[in-house]
Amino acid sequence: MSKKQRKAKDLTQRTLINGSSAVLIAIFIFFAEVSAFRWLFTAAVASIAATAIWEYDQLLKKKALTPATILSMVTAVFYVFAIFFKTQAPYTFLPALWPHLPEIVLGLAFFGCFVQFTMVPNSPLLNISTSFFGIVYIAVPLGLFVRVIYFFTFGGMEDPQLQGSWWIVYLLAVTKSADVGGYFIGSYFGKRKLAHKLSPNKTLEGALGGLLAAILISLFICFLGKKVGDVFESFSYIQALWLGALIGVVGQVGDLAESLLKRDAKVKDSNSIPGVGGILDMVDSLLFTAPLLYIFLRVVYT
Repeated sequence: MSKKQRKAKDLTQRTLINGSSAVLIAIFIFFAEVSAFRWLFTAAVASIAATAIWEYDQLLKKKALTPATILSMVTAVFYVFAIFFKTQAPYTFLPALWPHLPEIVLGLAFFGCFVQFTMVPNSPLLNISTSFFGIVYIAVPLGLFVRVIYFFTFGGMEDPQLQGSWWIVYLLAVTKSADVGGYFIGSYFGKRKLAHKLSPNKTLEGALGGLLAAILISLFICFLGKKVGDVFESFSYIQALWLGALIGVVGQVGDLAESLLKRDAKVKDSNSIPGVGGILDMVDSLLFTAPLLYIFLRVVYT
């Protein structure tokens, strides 16, 4: 099989897997604001965060480190659910506690890292710092998915019209369009290497193609949201243009950031899932774009 045929086969496989996954995920997301499905959505995000942390810790083990894997995975699950509980306010029982629950979970995790490596003093400086970094790098950004999807539902709006779901779909579509667009353009037209030492296959042409794809998808979803009702009523096309561009750039930086970690650990993928590599490979760009979108919503809507 020639190199060109392998590229075409790989692109077809990626498109089918990511396309079918996107449809299922979109349906699932729009059900997430229905009361009966809120716990299920949160559990799904928590599971993804825990799995991504497990994959990250396998990279650390390639560097002869012994991360606090169980502690980190449990923290990821508790942190995502802490975000969920915070969004379901107001509470009559200990009302002052729930708004600070995510920070409490992170504080306990930080303390737990010290306790674990005090009991097993194996390179504590490296293991504590890398273990806690994994929580901040993965669990905190993925927790923002729960913040965003319930951003409007529990913000005092009488008719949120699934705006949180629309914003999550927007985030996924724009971020992943940059990935797919960059891969497609880079595979067929890429010549100039973008970051050869981090990711030899990435090219400047691919990066520009991903940026253009992100902008176009951002404008399209903005247009679509306005057509279905009051969704994105406050989201202008100018905002869609520059936010799409920012997500297109930041998402690709997130992809390169994970490539840096994998390159250091001397592995190609974070796992061996056909067509996607690993869960961490799937969410690497989202870890950088989710905070960007959340900041945008906080600035524009609060």
